[in-house]
Amino acid sequence: MVNDPCFLRFPQVIARTTFSKSTINRREKAGKFPKRMKWGNIVFWNSAEIEKFMRDPNAYEVQGGAK
Repeated sequence: MVNDPCFLRFPQVIARTTFSKSTINRREKAGKFPKRMKWGNIVFWNSAEIEKFMRDPNAYEVQGGAK
């Protein structure tokens, strides 16, 4: 079975990364954490991007788009 990408909510991202909300927000703003997506009031992240980040958190940089 292949690990298909899915969407993670804030509590799930915190559990996987062990970062606080403040750390996630700060790193995301600096381009050192995957960007969140919004759908209405719902905030989520792509699980594949979080896994990519977790492989090497210190070297991760957002690819493409404006920072």
